[in-house]
Amino acid sequence: MLFVFALLIGVTSAANVICTDYGKDIGGGGAFDGYYVRPVPTNCRFQHRGNWSPQFRIKEGQPQCRGGWRKWKNKCYFEAGGRNWQDGERFCNQHQAHIWQPNDREEYQWVEQNVMRHNTWYYLGTVCNSRGQTTNPADFFTASGEDMRQIQQKLNARMHPGHHINNHSHPCMMSHRNNNTWRWMYHHRHCHEGHHIVCEAPMG
Repeated sequence: MLFVFALLIGVTSAANVICTDYGKDIGGGGAFDGYYVRPVPTNCRFQHRGNWSPQFRIKEGQPQCRGGWRKWKNKCYFEAGGRNWQDGERFCNQHQAHIWQPNDREEYQWVEQNVMRHNTWYYLGTVCNSRGQTTNPADFFTASGEDMRQIQQKLNARMHPGHHINNHSHPCMMSHRNNNTWRWMYHHRHCHEGHHIVCEAPMG
């Protein structure tokens, strides 16, 4: 009888154990506040780049911004020139960073004036969406896993009329530096075209 009672306790306790290997990505990105709370889904595939999917996760933050990187609050930023979205993201990943997605208008304007160097189109870190095809930025995902549902409340951006984001042929978007029309209204892209990018790396 005592053996059965002990066995039941063991089974009940085991049923309440939760195991995870997410490590520091738990709880709003762990060491990287806000990162990977809403990861890019695996059905996000770049049709024009061999069905590649952006799934990289940063392992460690920068203790301080490296040479050429600019610091703002707890992030480091770097203008990385012209590349297609995949190559740009891979370049950023090599530096434990992602293609930058502004969290609000203040951040965008700071980066525009202190990091961006060319009055041209820049890819943003937004990619694919949760509805298959949509024009609502709140439905989009970001390479950094930051939550566009919260970001959009502060950014208040919109897509150009007739432009949408989907999960295969038009998964990317871009804005234009020093352009009052295209700062907060975005242009969709196939992702294989070459445009400028900014990398964002968390400090930690």
